[in-house]
Amino acid sequence: MNQASDTTAGTSGITIREMTDAAAPSTVGMSGIASLDKAYDKLPKDSLILERPGREPGSWERWLFTPGAEAHLLPQEATLPKHCEILLSLPSSSLFSWPLWVASEGENLDLVRLELSGRHLLKRGMEDSLGILPILDKGERHLLLAAATDEPFPSDLMPPRWQRAVRFELPPRLHAGSSDHDLILWEEWGAIQMAFYRDQQPVWFCGVRSQGLAALLHRIALRLLSEGVLEHLPTRILLDALPSEVAATCQSSLATLFPRSIITRSEIGTAALPPILPSAPFDLPPTEAREERRRLLQRQKLFSFAIAGAILYLLLLLWGAGDLFIRQNALQNIRREIAKVEQPAQDAQQQSSRWKTLRPLIDPTTYALDLLSAAATPTAGGKVRLTLFALEQGHLHIAGEAADLTQANSAIEQLKKSPLLQQFDWNNAQPQLAGKNSVKFDIEGTHPDAAPQNSEEAQPTP
Repeated sequence: MNQASDTTAGTSGITIREMTDAAAPSTVGMSGIASLDKAYDKLPKDSLILERPGREPGSWERWLFTPGAEAHLLPQEATLPKHCEILLSLPSSSLFSWPLWVASEGENLDLVRLELSGRHLLKRGMEDSLGILPILDKGERHLLLAAATDEPFPSDLMPPRWQRAVRFELPPRLHAGSSDHDLILWEEWGAIQMAFYRDQQPVWFCGVRSQGLAALLHRIALRLLSEGVLEHLPTRILLDALPSEVAATCQSSLATLFPRSIITRSEIGTAALPPILPSAPFDLPPTEAREERRRLLQRQKLFSFAIAGAILYLLLLLWGAGDLFIRQNALQNIRREIAKVEQPAQDAQQQSSRWKTLRPLIDPTTYALDLLSAAATPTAGGKVRLTLFALEQGHLHIAGEAADLTQANSAIEQLKKSPLLQQFDWNNAQPQLAGKNSVKFDIEGTHPDAAPQNSEEAQPTP
């Protein structure tokens, strides 16, 4: 097993510590992919998959985080667990960063957007993906790191399902040495990336080359120091899993540039140190990811509306079924009551029919001869003469003649007041003169039990 060794340059005071793969993370081999896929079903629900750019161009490292366990590097051939959330580390080559001091009054994002737009540092489409990371609060001023994704974003180089990531992190925030170092250099997609840190937060990161590294870092460090972004020059530097030749070149340049710094090299073969998830979340979604989120949000809204509609339909269906059940029960009760009174009703109807048949023979108010006798009463004395008496199904028609108008009206009043004729509803017209000493009168009556009158006229009874 390789051992860590410390060497000290006497006159320069530089301490160089070389770490080996003793701290290398656990990995899952190709032979365990099938068993790993089965084990995904047993993962806790709060497990997390981190996708971050690898050392080789276009490659990705897939890390699995489970509660209470260290991170595991998974093979790319393994299937992504469906119930695990995805955290994506954006490629450093597709990001722009700017450290800025802004006033404490106003919205930080608006102030940052105004400042960068005034300097013409934002390309078209970058304003929508602009994000800010708080670094330091000094009362009247805030130190922020503004970051934005490049446009167009290299979507063809992203891993599967990258648009559905829950967060899009900055690569410098995920390095394990960010809590102990002021400057970190690492390899990403075949290029060297570097980041300056203050209070464990990145204040500047960009890509660099090994040639001219010292001059570039010197200018950047002095610029950040003059603007108050850095408190001091880097004193702790980490070379995170750089190739041996590149690491040696960078180490020599950095030792000359920052003679009082402690430079640490991590050499662990093909993988870098396991990433550490920041406690404070940060999200910088590219355009495609924002569109995917909007699409998923719309789908969720439509799904919610569909569920609400289905619930409302079920409630209406239950209400209708309950109302129908109540009405059916009421109808059955009515049918049972009708069945109880049906036979007595039929008996009563038969009795009524028999009574209507026998009534003309029993009831004098419906017997024609009795009614004729009552109608002939006013004719006593010979001054009033009946000319028509017709009785048909309860409808009585009487006509006659009198010597004058007074006798005609008197005869009509006597007919209406006759005990046998009082049950009729009478309707008469004014008597009419028919000649000298002759006045005709006509009166019609309807019995309460009379049947509807036929269109044919009643036949007179002489």
